[in-house]
Amino acid sequence: METKPSAEKFWTSPRWLAVLLPVLFFVVALGIRLFDLTDPPNDFYLVRQYRSMLIARGMYYEHLTTAPEWQRDIAVAQWKGEGLIEPPIMETVVALTYRLTGEHWWIGRVYVSLFWVLGGLAVLLLAREMMMLEGGLVALAHYLFVYFGIIASRAFQPDPLMVALTAWALFALYRWEMRRTWPMALWAGILTGLAILVKSVAVFPLLGAAAGLVLSRGAFKRSVGDKQVWCVAALAALPTILFYIYGVFIVGTLGSQFALRFFPDMLLDPGFYARWIEIAISVVDHWALLIALVGVFLFRTRIQRGMAIGLWIGYLAYGLTFPYYFITHDYYHLPLIPIVSIGLIPAADLILHQLASQSKSWMWRAGFIGILFLGISVKVWDARVTLVRQDYHHEIAYWQQLGDKIGHSTSVIELSGDYGVRLAYFGWRDGSQWASTADTKLRQLAGQSPPDFASTFAEKTAGKDIFLITSLPELENQTELQKYLTTHYTLIDQGDGYLIFDLRHPLPAP
Repeated sequence: METKPSAEKFWTSPRWLAVLLPVLFFVVALGIRLFDLTDPPNDFYLVRQYRSMLIARGMYYEHLTTAPEWQRDIAVAQWKGEGLIEPPIMETVVALTYRLTGEHWWIGRVYVSLFWVLGGLAVLLLAREMMMLEGGLVALAHYLFVYFGIIASRAFQPDPLMVALTAWALFALYRWEMRRTWPMALWAGILTGLAILVKSVAVFPLLGAAAGLVLSRGAFKRSVGDKQVWCVAALAALPTILFYIYGVFIVGTLGSQFALRFFPDMLLDPGFYARWIEIAISVVDHWALLIALVGVFLFRTRIQRGMAIGLWIGYLAYGLTFPYYFITHDYYHLPLIPIVSIGLIPAADLILHQLASQSKSWMWRAGFIGILFLGISVKVWDARVTLVRQDYHHEIAYWQQLGDKIGHSTSVIELSGDYGVRLAYFGWRDGSQWASTADTKLRQLAGQSPPDFASTFAEKTAGKDIFLITSLPELENQTELQKYLTTHYTLIDQGDGYLIFDLRHPLPAP
């Protein structure tokens, strides 16, 4: 049985400090995430966020009898057109909230921010369960205030909820391993299953941590035959298995999500690993990353070390499975934030133990708290500066006016830099998309041959009224398309950042 170290008085003497600091952390963390609340989400992977916004709006409008019929039809069609990637859990919660508040897209930002902050409570409780509450407060500060985490956890997409549930699942798994009771096994399995259901990539750190915890007992054969182990595994896997059966065999659209995901040739490129490390450092800060790695050796018990090692192995397996997205989508590294935060616990606890043992420890306590708050203030200020610098409110009117100009019954094909999501949401205008250069390169990376331009153009534009360009740089990158449009079709309108070609009346052949 672990014994509670006497040094656990750095924060708890006076006792109110151990309550005040976490509460203050949570309030400030939520406050900075809700700052600039109503600014459109164009600052962080806007395509992913607008996808969730379109789904939530479609769910809401499906039952909104007071909306114009054309608007309801478009909203539902846009929702259905987004397809199935993950269970629309967040979107459903937001759509239900719309029924009480009316449609305000930023409600999704409120929910994801709140969920992320609540995930910090799991980090703190895990540290207390490990008998290292002192280090847990430092880990909590990192989880809540690392710069990338502040920005990314405001994004209306499944990842913030997935990370928060991952933290709670880790707490439940560790608590179950320490107690080995059936109620704890049920909670561990349910929370693990929920995290994986929200976004399946959570399986990597959670499977690694669970394996590390179970194997740390040393009796592999006994663990394999343990009924509680099988219960946790079944509860963790069953929700996602059922979802994939539904998506692949019943709905029939989920299978396409496995395409263009795996690029094993990238694993042989040293540049891939260099870029991986670079992104990981940008997500969690290099000193935190190094200290967390050292922290693996500082955990006090074999069970704790097993969990930490399992988390790191899971993160490595995650990156090796999705190499392309790991170096092109830095939010794929979000699970690294709780991993590193947990890894900071033993090192921080060791340092605070040493400071608490010094004479005049109140001076050391005041100094450390001052340094900690200085670091938090810098991160919060950096995030605030970023949010203030980027203002996208003016874009709402732009896309609304462009949607009105096009008309809601016009059949459109669009070349855009955002898959048309801003026009779809604010302009209530949907259309098919012409592939970007990035999409074409991705398919070539997967070994697909470049499509024939003439046949592709004929297929994509069949039955379309106009060809809308909303990304002029993208058009300049596609010289063949640019030349073909300008020589075969009339430019009927142009404005700030857009061109409209009339596909209904081709120019006469020269």
